[in-house]
Amino acid sequence: MTELTSNALSIQHSLLQAVIAGTNQGLEMAAVAPTSVGASRLTQTRREISVMVGLVGDSNGTLTVNMSQRAMLYLASKLLFEEQESISEENVDAICEVGNMIAGCTKEALQDTDYRLTNISVPSLIFGANYNVHFTRGIDSCTVEFELPDMPYAFYDDRIFTTTISLLRRIA
Repeated sequence: MTELTSNALSIQHSLLQAVIAGTNQGLEMAAVAPTSVGASRLTQTRREISVMVGLVGDSNGTLTVNMSQRAMLYLASKLLFEEQESISEENVDAICEVGNMIAGCTKEALQDTDYRLTNISVPSLIFGANYNVHFTRGIDSCTVEFELPDMPYAFYDDRIFTTTISLLRRIA
């Protein structure tokens, strides 16, 4: 995506690039290669599973990965090298680790920006779709929609997940 496009959408380019790079690099560890298919300034939580990780540094905020249960089981299967068919403690831990890996890689991608981060929190898992997150003024937010192209096409809606970063702007 070009600078012009991200500016036209009022998305901070450094956040957009960091979310794409962080998600791709984080999922490389699970041998998953998602494709970015869209971006927005709005937080999207249409799917029933979210991993939320706190971010602290020059900017503070959260990173959230929102997915369907089927996508969660798919990603957990990839990380655990074993088919996951239903929610268990093992795959809940695995999907939290996926969120942790994405947050850590996104933190690294923001290292040389005004949004530099120094720490990430322990991930939290949220069960439930369509919740709203309200932020105070001064928060920059970027949601990138990704597709999991290796999931069966019959589960097209489940192939889509989002990674959202929301950070309080650094005050000089």
